[in-house]
Amino acid sequence: MKKLIVLLLTVLMLFSVAGCGSKEEGGSEEIPTITMDMSTLFIVPSLEATQKVEDALNDYLLNTLNEDFKVHLVITAIGDYFQKIPMELASGGEDAPDVVQVFSVSDWANQGYILPLDDYLNNELKGAYDMIKPIMGNGRVSGQTYMMPRYFGTVLDWKFIYNKDMVDAAGVDVTKVNDLDTLEECLAELKVAYPDEHFLVYCNQFDRILQSKTHTSQVGTYTATVGNDTTLYNYYETDAFKEAIQKAYEFRQKGYADPEGSANTLSHDAVVMGGSSKGVIMGHSNDCDSIAYMFSTTNTYGANFGAQTIAIDDLATDTLGIGIAHYCKNPDKAAKFINLLYTDQFVWDTVIYGAEGQDYVWNEDHTKVRYPDGLDFNSIPYNCMYSCGMIGNGFDYFLEFESGNETGSNGEYGKILFEKASIPPLYGFIPNTTNVMNEVTAVSNVVEQYSNVLLYGDVNPEEKYPEFLQALKDAGIDKIVADYQAQADEWLKG
Repeated sequence: MKKLIVLLLTVLMLFSVAGCGSKEEGGSEEIPTITMDMSTLFIVPSLEATQKVEDALNDYLLNTLNEDFKVHLVITAIGDYFQKIPMELASGGEDAPDVVQVFSVSDWANQGYILPLDDYLNNELKGAYDMIKPIMGNGRVSGQTYMMPRYFGTVLDWKFIYNKDMVDAAGVDVTKVNDLDTLEECLAELKVAYPDEHFLVYCNQFDRILQSKTHTSQVGTYTATVGNDTTLYNYYETDAFKEAIQKAYEFRQKGYADPEGSANTLSHDAVVMGGSSKGVIMGHSNDCDSIAYMFSTTNTYGANFGAQTIAIDDLATDTLGIGIAHYCKNPDKAAKFINLLYTDQFVWDTVIYGAEGQDYVWNEDHTKVRYPDGLDFNSIPYNCMYSCGMIGNGFDYFLEFESGNETGSNGEYGKILFEKASIPPLYGFIPNTTNVMNEVTAVSNVVEQYSNVLLYGDVNPEEKYPEFLQALKDAGIDKIVADYQAQADEWLKG
């Protein structure tokens, strides 16, 4: 009997040892992998290039930080992300991501796509939570935290960015431009000098610019406050939206903007960088000189650019950030990785800039970086620099290039804009759509049908705008406004 017991214990020990393989051997205690799917506004890097970035991240996580998890990095084009991720969150398949960029925190929370994060705020997420505590309301829905808001220059300095050589040659004084009206005067002069050119790509940012002018703040996309009043209105009935679509149509009719309008699928910067438009309106969290320099050094046809501010955003409730999928098997590990995106320079720089040697190299004194020989901004294998505003701490942790600012963002300037911005009366309030889910779906379909063609100036608002407003009413927008107003009144009491 004693021999049998000894033999049994020996067998059990052998099985135990076999089942406790090392991290490298892939045994039962192999450390978990957290998959993060991140969107990019630039070209999606190849799998090989992304793998090298992933390897650099994991080497740092395991051997420098001694973390007990690895990361799998997936990069998705921004245009595909909006369809792909909700489908994966709904299905929870084998390859579905654990950490995702959140683009509509209220909708995703209400649909059960993302987990509440409250249990991690003072533990795994403590560093990030302490850093961004003043804006955490952006990630709360119905009293629970579902998203870590991005800490970034969400207050944008909107600029008219233009081919300076052509504007100077025409003798047009751009320094007088400070809003859409003075911009229109400038564009009229340029049209006389260059009748076959246009100095504006698209008009669909006009509503953002006019929101700033009228202090109109969108709440839950379809409603808005105006000024310091907490009354909610149908956003599409506000002066900001009405003036925006009127201006867009006028600019298109006068040949100031891209004649394709919403039919052009290229991004604003791609159109102007390639030279088919000689100007563009874009928002950045950086000063005019830096943005002009960035456009001058990264365009593909050798143009020299200038920039002039025409509007600066008010502070707005920001529904973008990062969250954890509801099916995640290791949410504590996912939370630790999210925390690193806000607090660890190497992690942030690697996700945004790529891998040393492949995508950048340091100078001799390790103070600035440059592209590897023969490569540039457009040809490095991995480039998510234009995605730096989507997640994490965008006020710090930027590599400094010898060639100048490559991201269009400046942490110091962005933070000044952020801290000085006007605060709307319902800042931090995110409405719950549960009571009006059917109406929200119906209104969303109407907005998709009408909004773009109006904002781009494709159609005459005299004809289409009344039709749009009636369709919104038929879809139930008045019920949405009333429901959100009741929620806002309760929120204000607290």
